[in-house]
Amino acid sequence: MKPVHGAAVAALGALALIGCGVRLTHFNGPATRRAAVQLVVEHEQPSRRLVPETQQPAAARQPVVAPKPRVPVTSAPPPPAALSPRAGGDTKGGSKAGGDGLSADACLIAKWGGVWALEGPRRTRYHVDIPTPGCDQRSAEVEGDSLATFPKAHGGGPGYALGAKGSKAACLRRACAGPGLRKPALVEAPTPLQAPPNGWGLGPAPGWMEGSPLRFNSVARKAFAAGGSYEGMPPGQPLLLVFGGASVNDMLRNWALHVQRLALPYVVTCMDESLFTLAGNHGMPAAIFRGGSGEEASAGPGVVRFFLAFLRAGFDILCADLDVLWLRDPRPWVATSALISFADIVVSTDVTSDAAENDRASWGLAQELNTGMLLLRSSPGAAVVCEAWVDRMKQEMVSIEKLPKNMLQWWSNDQTFFNEVHMRATLDGFANPKATDAARRERAAEHLRSIDRRPARTAALDAALKRLGDMIAAGPAKAGELEDVRGLQFRSRIGCDGQHHSFAIGTFPYELFASGHTFFSQSLQLRRGFSPVAVHTTFQFCDTAEFAWGKRSRLRERLLWLVDPDSYYERVGPASEPQPEPTELEYSGFLHLDGALPDPPTCEMPLADSPRTCCAGALLDMSSWPRPYMRSEASAAIKVEGSRSFIDETLARKSDVHTMRDGPARHLLLDSFQRRLIHDALALARAMKRKLILPPLQCWSDRYWNALVRGRFPGVRADAQPLPFHCPFDHLFDNEKWAHSDAPIREHSFLDSHRVLDRDRNDSVRLVVRGAPAEARDHLGREPAVAARTLELSPGDDYAKAASALQQKGWGGAYVVKVGARSLELLCESLGSAKANAAFNKVVQRVLGIGEQIRYCDDADNRRWPGDARTWGFHRPPPLPEGSGGLLGVGASAPAACRTDAKEILAARFAEPERSWKGRGGESWSTQDRPGYLYHQYMNK
Repeated sequence: MKPVHGAAVAALGALALIGCGVRLTHFNGPATRRAAVQLVVEHEQPSRRLVPETQQPAAARQPVVAPKPRVPVTSAPPPPAALSPRAGGDTKGGSKAGGDGLSADACLIAKWGGVWALEGPRRTRYHVDIPTPGCDQRSAEVEGDSLATFPKAHGGGPGYALGAKGSKAACLRRACAGPGLRKPALVEAPTPLQAPPNGWGLGPAPGWMEGSPLRFNSVARKAFAAGGSYEGMPPGQPLLLVFGGASVNDMLRNWALHVQRLALPYVVTCMDESLFTLAGNHGMPAAIFRGGSGEEASAGPGVVRFFLAFLRAGFDILCADLDVLWLRDPRPWVATSALISFADIVVSTDVTSDAAENDRASWGLAQELNTGMLLLRSSPGAAVVCEAWVDRMKQEMVSIEKLPKNMLQWWSNDQTFFNEVHMRATLDGFANPKATDAARRERAAEHLRSIDRRPARTAALDAALKRLGDMIAAGPAKAGELEDVRGLQFRSRIGCDGQHHSFAIGTFPYELFASGHTFFSQSLQLRRGFSPVAVHTTFQFCDTAEFAWGKRSRLRERLLWLVDPDSYYERVGPASEPQPEPTELEYSGFLHLDGALPDPPTCEMPLADSPRTCCAGALLDMSSWPRPYMRSEASAAIKVEGSRSFIDETLARKSDVHTMRDGPARHLLLDSFQRRLIHDALALARAMKRKLILPPLQCWSDRYWNALVRGRFPGVRADAQPLPFHCPFDHLFDNEKWAHSDAPIREHSFLDSHRVLDRDRNDSVRLVVRGAPAEARDHLGREPAVAARTLELSPGDDYAKAASALQQKGWGGAYVVKVGARSLELLCESLGSAKANAAFNKVVQRVLGIGEQIRYCDDADNRRWPGDARTWGFHRPPPLPEGSGGLLGVGASAPAACRTDAKEILAARFAEPERSWKGRGGESWSTQDRPGYLYHQYMNK
């Protein structure tokens, strides 16, 4: 899930977001990036799943080629006569040659992993659908972003694809030439493949630093020197690498602290001198290309050049993005994991369920691979892949060099091109270490032995292969055990030396090497009682060019963000924003909103030395709600769009909240009650001038840029993600808007951090309202301290009175005031004056008031109204009364009189708000609480 850049993709990304997706203001978020990638992928023929040969019919046992992207029709075609070797003739008129049925002088072009043969003045193209190894590398690369200038033969119908025999014959032809075509990659004179001085897989040789293209800081030199902590690293033990620039200071320090906790050997590979210096100042071993920054260290190609420098020195390397956190030592898994430990390349995936964790689905290799976690062995196969990876990015740099300088480039996304290089490599469907055919197993074994020829490693491989053979021989008795062994794929490419090099590639297990979805959204590992080896903060939202707000928020919630200053935990002190809001210094102490749990809490397992954090804290107790409780399903939506029939039916439909089907409407409706409690807690915290500690938030639907199936990602089972689930803050709110507002907050796990002193944690006051249900436990199910002070208020007391009562008791200096949801909802929603209410409404309009934030697409709705059913959230809670001339023009000239009867207060909260739906064509808006001029102010800030 890495950035997808470029002019064409920016336009495609905008189109993707007009369909089911996230808002356009966060194009660089993971949701948008995936949507953009999906838009540029086109299969020239029906796709074939990558499955083991033993499970394919004999006719299908052929190499699988990469998908071809759908690209915009923008480039101008070269003149027909300029193409060579053929300047005239066509399929009907020219002479035939070879077994492909094409004219004698047909030639080859390639684009995005596909190969075509052109012939005739119309430059008609035939699809070389099963190319032989290196066919694409011998073809002319199309420089433009369109293949539409070369019309498909037979209109893309029968005869367009050449098949196995025709493809083999076509691949013997020459490359086309002419304007808009680059010379084939294999035209250049072969150059030897640079091997480590000790040989592949045998570790670094003495003095390897002197021959390296990299310059190392004193920390790294000391670590690798005699007597240093990295001296004598055994061959096969991976060295961890991370890449970045000085702009990612905080993320890098957090990454390094987790690695240092585990005593893992690592090096920071630096894009610029600033980071190189910063790493040294923080005691981190670091490397930079000799001569400083430049092409060698640039984002994209530079990243992989670092990989090659260490591979050629003899190191196996485990490469990670900065937003990957290592929670357990990966070396035992890497060294002992059946077949995977013997592969050239092991890469992470964006798999979100176990549906792809089997041989039938190729263990995720048929999907987009995520290079955020990447193990590369010091082997010819891994080196050849890295060289092709660099070359492919360099080609893209040349083709887009005329784009504006302020536009991010495709080539900065190394992951895109890794996937292309992987899929363009020829699949060896015969080699299979899990096959019943001994010859196929031996072919796979021959390659695996060639990666690392050390006697101990060869013996371990032979033992692993023998265990597999015994499982196969045992038949059904060991079938389950055999199925659990992660399989490999064997592919080959032609290297810069002109030779074929095969490589074995596998994937990390999705539960142990976790994506952001399985870890933060599903809480899969923690609910199942184990900690993953690593977690990658993917599938998150709200990062901007200024800062990774969404990533940091999630890590804070899980107590994995280790670099906040002490002031973050002090009564008076700013948060650690890039530019902290000065108004936070006006706040002292904290207000904690928690809530009684109607059911026993479901808590997460501890990570390392962190205390337990709960994932089921509930603000809503629906057991006390009216039954039935009928509401308009769209009453909490800000916009409904799609076909007119979908809009009309949605706006007219009413359901019982208790039995409403899972989907966007139920999610938005139940969240509206949760959101109102957050709103009221902010008002109470503002009255007391305290920073709000949020409760654990719940979601009744996941957040996704495509259609959800009953509120979940496609393929995610109900037992893997029960609804509702404890969802991250960025599922519901925009972190960046909160960071730049006068509404200071802390994450729900704040008080569970070891950095909060016990004396502060216990310096608390419990606020209760007479008539509210007793709240004997906090959100973690813990009993309150016996000596806890209690501030008792009456129903209908406003927030100003609550703040005054706290001071009158002499408890204004308490570290934390705790209030339960059932007590909070009985207070009067007012700060005591129209002026104070208006000022608060203005703050809240920024963080809660712009409803057009998140779009939800329901699979059931979209099957009934194909591609045409979308629901937007969220509404802001009712503003505090501020007078007719206030910001929102709501309420009387003075705050309304507060109700004092608990039943009347709750009845008013349960009353359905009036909505005024307006719109035309394919959308209808509920605009009553959303003035247009405020929306524009919001978007322009």
